[in-house]
Amino acid sequence: MMSQWIFYATLFVGALVLALICTPAAGRLALRVGCVDRPGGRKIHARNIPYFGGVAVFCSFMAVFLVTAIKFPALLAMKEKAVTGFLCGGTLILLTGLIDDFRSLRPLWKLGGQVLAGTSIAWAGVRIEFLTNPLGGDFHLGPVIGGIVTVLWVVAMVNAMNLIDGLDGLASGVALIGSFTLFAVAGHRGDLTGMAVTAILAGSCLGFLRYNFFPARIFLGDAGSMFLGFTLSVIGIAGLQKGATMMALMIPLAALGVPVLDTLMAVIRRSKVRKNIFSADGEHLHHRLVRLGIREKNVVLLIYFFCIHLGLTAFVLTLIPSEYTLMMLTLIAMGIFFSIKTLGFIEEKMAVRLRSSEKTAMIDPKSGLASFQYMSRRVIDEIRRCDRYDDRNFALLLFDVAGLQAYLSSASDPEEQRRRFRRVALFFEENVRATDVVSYMGEESFVVMTPEEGEGMHYLIERLKTIFTNTLAQEGMQPMALKVRVVEYPGSGGIVQELLRDAVEVA
Repeated sequence: MMSQWIFYATLFVGALVLALICTPAAGRLALRVGCVDRPGGRKIHARNIPYFGGVAVFCSFMAVFLVTAIKFPALLAMKEKAVTGFLCGGTLILLTGLIDDFRSLRPLWKLGGQVLAGTSIAWAGVRIEFLTNPLGGDFHLGPVIGGIVTVLWVVAMVNAMNLIDGLDGLASGVALIGSFTLFAVAGHRGDLTGMAVTAILAGSCLGFLRYNFFPARIFLGDAGSMFLGFTLSVIGIAGLQKGATMMALMIPLAALGVPVLDTLMAVIRRSKVRKNIFSADGEHLHHRLVRLGIREKNVVLLIYFFCIHLGLTAFVLTLIPSEYTLMMLTLIAMGIFFSIKTLGFIEEKMAVRLRSSEKTAMIDPKSGLASFQYMSRRVIDEIRRCDRYDDRNFALLLFDVAGLQAYLSSASDPEEQRRRFRRVALFFEENVRATDVVSYMGEESFVVMTPEEGEGMHYLIERLKTIFTNTLAQEGMQPMALKVRVVEYPGSGGIVQELLRDAVEVA
């Protein structure tokens, strides 16, 4: 038993040492050929960082894997065809990623390379052909349907790791934690092949992480992140063939819950706004945490902690009776859903506080209301939100206080005129909702920007008119009429375009 653990430790250390040697060499090669990641746009690093980290991980992993497969074929218990399929698939994924790192492949070409890699695995016999239903019975998929499901599984896991690779050390660290988790699960099941492959993968990831953790000196690139996702997906399929249960696939899903969930959210988010699901955006989990003000390094450590939590949970799932599996998975899903909602709530509260602070710093001294510059900024923000979400819109309500100038000029004292004007301006400020913004347009006009939620806009107009009429009657003020014009977005242009023009002039 002790010699067995020494053997796995040897595989781990061998891959670790090779990664430590190969990574600096790969970085120098990337700089020489000009394959670097340049800062700008969604990318938050400050200098040019070389790619080819994936080449270092691939070389260190494959070197130890092939030596093990040749010297200890009984230990890996993999048919020659399966080893060949894995090598072909891994190489296809690496080459696809390298081309994308160099020339930015179109999404369909990139997807094509991923599908070919998954097909090579299915061709080699490493397929999802049957699953055990946790509620009882089996699902027999057969070689054809099983091959299609296998390709879909590989593509999903590859893209999950590719999308999470957005901060220094994030993807490699998540893969490292996932590898340790799957190693423990394989050890509990007595799966010698799974233990060997995950030990090699963990050593390769840890050696690379030495140079990839914040501040990174080299990046995985698409080649590396997709290769890690490919390898982890194959480990999950191999575990399914050994255990023949639905849990064999649930374990890697739970262990890699963060990248899988982030990918699922990205697909839903982009589909909702009718955007290409393969297009890039800045709404991934790590981007949102950075926007909350958390330092990049701390975001990575926070996600590491969450992955360790999910990894331990995944291991516990192998220890409990199968009849409780579905209940545990439901509890995990509920916890993740609660975390997502909490993150959204925190983001919204911080955005409200930021807008409030900005509004306070940009008060129009004459009216005491939000300045026109601040109003313009908010309109631009709302337009961006409306363009992002189909079910979101807003309205600008232009209130003309007919008779305001006559009311102000009836007072000979300039101080009294200012007091009267502030009194009218305060009326708008006090009687709108916290989500609305009021600004003075000049002459006798005020503008209110309000999110259009159901009958909220019409309710606000009726409310302001009624209160305005009652205020005039109660305080014996000079008769004035409150007239309103409504400009909706999306919809008519008008004042929206004027605000945008003024915002550009201010900028």
